Amino acid sequence: EVLLANISRSFDFREEADVYDRLATSVSGDLLSDIYLQNRQSLVVTQAGGAQARVKEVQIQDVEVNRRDDRPLALLFHAKWTAMGTVGHWGHIHTRKNQYEANITVEPADGNWKITGLELLEEKRIDPYAQPKS
Repeated sequence: EVLLANISRSFDFREEADVYDRLATSVSGDLLSDIYLQNRQSLVVTQAGGAQARVKEVQIQDVEVNRRDDRPLALLFHAKWTAMGTVGHWGHIHTRKNQYEANITVEPADGNWKITGLELLEEKRIDPYAQPKS
């Protein structure tokens, strides 16, 4: 949960070096540059009048942990989580909540556990005000 939240919060910084450094605390390898570059491309859309999102809360809904046979220290998390935040565009703000499902590889890198692989399986918008089912 902390690693996923750190990714979102990395983009709250204004300076490029600060964004990259914060992102590097939770992500490593090729995935670090991939996430950074994807966000920079979406920033171009934002600056052209598109929506700007800010994640306020990440909650794990379900997780299954397995070892990876190809990397002895790596763990593979099959996870479902939600991210809730705000999206601002055209002078007003909406609350949004998305649900994600992904396979996430986490392993030691630079002395910390970091995300080194992420395979997004599903992403969908859900009602941020819906009550959880009992």
